[in-house]
Amino acid sequence: EYGLQQEIDKAMRSKVWLRSGGYIVVNQTEALVAIDVNTGKFVGKSNRLEDTIVRTNMDAVHEIVRQVRLRNLGGIIIVDFIDMDEKKNRQRVMVALEDELRKDRSPSKILQFNDFGLVAITRKRTQPSLERILGSPCPRCVGSGFVKAIETVCYEIFQEVRKMVSELDGHELTVRVSSDVAKAL
Repeated sequence: EYGLQQEIDKAMRSKVWLRSGGYIVVNQTEALVAIDVNTGKFVGKSNRLEDTIVRTNMDAVHEIVRQVRLRNLGGIIIVDFIDMDEKKNRQRVMVALEDELRKDRSPSKILQFNDFGLVAITRKRTQPSLERILGSPCPRCVGSGFVKAIETVCYEIFQEVRKMVSELDGHELTVRVSSDVAKAL
């Protein structure tokens, strides 16, 4: 009735779309959380690229803090805003970020933009994140978020078959693989 399941689903995805057409990508690791801001489909209404970038970054500030609260992210949070040329625009984004974080109950500290255009936020971890509560590591990739390429799997199969050739003694060997790997083989 209140759209709660949609919000939970949205909070479990790594890519979150912004109202402007841009998006943020949230990647949680053991040591820190990385948030990347991208313009996506948003091209802006003015001819100045800087205006489009500032608008996307300002739009992202609200959603970043919202996602941090929804997902209950804590520890070190690194935000990679889109690079802005003008110092006043970087300051506008910082002020907006500070204002939004003041509304959060968990204590946090913000470091100014560094030379790489990154902003570091530390936020007190009060309990496990939403991802850790609702999810568990993938049994296939064991939580690494990584799946081997089809070509790599084929190469590994060929290597194992070469090792087994002397033991086969002319007998048939059956290899069970996904349909994509079978096509490649």
